[in-house]
This record gives sequence, C-alpha cells and structure tokens, in this order.
Amino acid sequence: MGGQMQLSAGEWASLGMKAARGAGYSWGLAEEFGASLATLAQWGINCAGPALALCAAQAVLGLPQMTEINGGVWGQAGAPLCPVTTGALICDLGTSPQGLFGSSTVTLAAVAEPLMLLPLVDGLAARAGRAVQITTPKAALVFGGLVPLAARDITEFADHARDCTLTLCAKPSPYGASVLRAPYPPKITPEAYASLDRFALATTVPATAQSRETGAGAGLSDND
Repeated sequence: MGGQMQLSAGEWASLGMKAARGAGYSWGLAEEFGASLATLAQWGINCAGPALALCAAQAVLGLPQMTEINGGVWGQAGAPLCPVTTGALICDLGTSPQGLFGSSTVTLAAVAEPLMLLPLVDGLAARAGRAVQITTPKAALVFGGLVPLAARDITEFADHARDCTLTLCAKPSPYGASVLRAPYPPKITPEAYASLDRFALATTVPATAQSRETGAGAGLSDND
C-alpha cells in the first residue's frame, strides 16, 4: 500500500463533484456533493468512505433525487434518503411552509451516510444567521450555536445518526459559532482516490470520428 495523498479542500471538492456526476447525480447536486466533501476536509474529516458508498448506491440503485413529505416526515423507514439531495432541498425550501424556517421541525425518516448531510446544515445556519439543531434519539448537535463544534463531535454524532430518525429545528442564535477548522485537510489513501476517480472517469466521453468532425478535439487531421 502506498503512502497517503494530501489533497487541498478544493481538490476534495473537484474529486467529489466529478465522482458524483459520474455516478449519476445531476451537475447541481454533484457540486453540492463536492462542496460537502470540501467542508468536511476543512473540518479535518476524511469522508472518502461515505462518498464512495453514496456513489456506488447511486450508480447501482439510484438514490431518491427528491424527497416526499408525508405528514411532516420526509422519506420512509427502510429507504434512506440521499443526504446531499435532502440537504439541498432543506436549503431550497427556506422559509416556505414546509421549510425549516417556516415550520417548527423537519423530520427525516432515515438518511444514508448522514455525515454528508452535516455541512449543508452548517451552511444553512450560517446563511440564515440562526442556530440549527439536529437530533437523533441518542444525540444532538447545534450548528451556529453558542459552542463551536469539533471534528470528533461531528463524527460521533454521524455514527449515532446511522439508521435513525433525524429531527431538525431552527433556533435564534446571537452567537454564530460554527465548526473548528483543522490546520490541514485530511489525507486520502491511493485506493480510495482511485475508486472515486473511477466514478469521475464516467463523466468523460470517448472521442469518436463523428465528434472530431464536429469540432471536438484536434480533428481527424492534426497536421499543420
């Protein structure tokens, strides 16, 4: 096994975006996917494993691209929601009646790889100038609250959140504390990088004679 690779937050974002797009996410959601990886990297959290799991699930099964809201509960038990799709929808709904800032709570039946949801929750709290609390039956986190969060707080919460119902609620926040930044982004193993890169390669289109004739690449003749 070779040595681990040091990636910048921007490189995590680019790798995640391309991998998600190659796995079948729309470009917009793929950008959110990459942004979540980058934010987690800034927090000092390596999320290559959850990212790979989501890409594999999307490529094989197709994770839900939109959530259904029935009786105040999003999704259903036994069919975990995509954390990126769900987080993006929570952000988009905003102050609408079904949104986090338009009702008392948002309840998620279950979320696949919940670690990937948390950067979107943090970003929502920062943009709204509000605290957002997310809870499981056993644990809770507050983004934008009084106490800054550490990477260990977040990873431990994500472990509790697996296969659990999650409840989000908004609260006033005069503090705006966020997550402590790590001095360096986490490293990634060559194996994990190669696995994500294989998904990313699906975004490339092999050149054909027709594509060259229509202007892609250098054309059929590359002679000056």
